Amino acid sequence: MARARNIKPALFTNEILGVGHPLCTLLFQGLWLLADRSGRLEDRPLRIKAEIFPYREADVDAMLHWLAHKGFIVRYQADGKAFIEVLNFTKHQNPHKNEKESEIPSVSEGCITSDILGTRSEFIGSAPADSLSSDLLIPDSLIPDVLIPDSETLPIAEAPAPTNIQALKPKAKQKTDAQIANANTWDAYTIAYLERYGVEPVRNAKVNGQIAQLVQRLGAIEAPQVAMFYVTINDSFFIRASHEFGLLVARAEGIRTQWITGRQVNAVTARQVENAQANINAAQEASRSILEGGAPNAFLRRNR
Repeated sequence: MARARNIKPALFTNEILGVGHPLCTLLFQGLWLLADRSGRLEDRPLRIKAEIFPYREADVDAMLHWLAHKGFIVRYQADGKAFIEVLNFTKHQNPHKNEKESEIPSVSEGCITSDILGTRSEFIGSAPADSLSSDLLIPDSLIPDVLIPDSETLPIAEAPAPTNIQALKPKAKQKTDAQIANANTWDAYTIAYLERYGVEPVRNAKVNGQIAQLVQRLGAIEAPQVAMFYVTINDSFFIRASHEFGLLVARAEGIRTQWITGRQVNAVTARQVENAQANINAAQEASRSILEGGAPNAFLRRNR
């Protein structure tokens, strides 16, 4: 059953969600509504899709994987069942006093998602639950400290959790800005690829080099968006190659232009442009011939 939760403006300026697929942000918000008062819910992608995306196609399992990879949620198992826990949920959400206690076991101490990139979670909300009532819902009530840096560490479970909980352990090494930009670009490409082909694209040492090259040429902000747009292009040349990443790098600037203008160019549209230009050239030639007193050209004879 969905519940009312708080939201802060900083959600829309988060640097990680901002370059990801917009549906990932919507899914993240939807998880708050489905989670219990401790920020936990069953990890059932099909049911979650039915609750959050009932009217469109969406690969919820892939997006949950992305949210976990980026440190927004934890996907774990306990007693043979799969669960999700929203990180820092209890710190920033104050559920209604009548909500019952969570019946889902928590994540054991030290078990958090891998590859955490310093994701801030202060945008989840910190207004008291009573502020959601109709007589107290005023603009300032939901944004008291949204811009205040959060220096606190993640909360540690005080009570021992079941011993059979499984979760990924964190990596100790901090990622550089370049590594973050490369990861965001690959994630955007992967989400679009999964949605189109139903499988994950191949990643190896060669592809890693291509990702870095694309980010260097287009920049950390545009590269993920161009990579996602590229997979949607319905050009037979790209389709025959299953939108291989190397072709994106080879034609990066041209694909970026299509992305900015919102116009996809394929073989059909290219021929249409060529034919239109050929007619323009023939008309210009005929006009010059008439002005010079010469014989009509083939274009004029064809159109008499």
